[in-house]
Amino acid sequence: MRTSTTGRLSERGFTLIELVVVIAVIGVVFALAVPTTRDAITVDDLKKATRRIVGLERQLRVDAVRDGIDQILCLDVRQSLYWVESADMTPEKVDEVKKKARGLGTGVSVADIVTGKNEKIKDGLVRLRFSKNHVCPPFVLHLAEGERFMTITVNPFLGVTGVYDRYADISLDDGLGYDPTK
Repeated sequence: MRTSTTGRLSERGFTLIELVVVIAVIGVVFALAVPTTRDAITVDDLKKATRRIVGLERQLRVDAVRDGIDQILCLDVRQSLYWVESADMTPEKVDEVKKKARGLGTGVSVADIVTGKNEKIKDGLVRLRFSKNHVCPPFVLHLAEGERFMTITVNPFLGVTGVYDRYADISLDDGLGYDPTK
């Protein structure tokens, strides 16, 4: 039973146009929801790690200026771990924070880091200092997952963070944010 426009009950069903409109609306909703749901379910660990590092870099810049204390991003290249220290931490607190170091993700590793001195570091500990004066060293970070790479470039002087979905061999002398292969 349905009510007609005049207010009387009618035993007629839905019209073909009404059914087509409802099916079309449901189709649009599914078309919009399925890719988003698929991306949420099949998260790419390499891209997730890249987003995490970029977000952390931005947060450390803000925290250093806001709190007036230098923030230090520590990257263990060999073990692909990272943690954050602040300049006012005691050695005991630094040890405690280091014990809680986080990994980049399953299968994600640090391929290398190009530091402000334009040296490529493939092993050891790298400490990137974000100053309370809103200054940090420029760097290029290459993350890897199997044969895939992501490149993160940080140019603090321009306030630019670049992300490339491949191994972009960018020299600090070339200017960060500029990919010579393009």
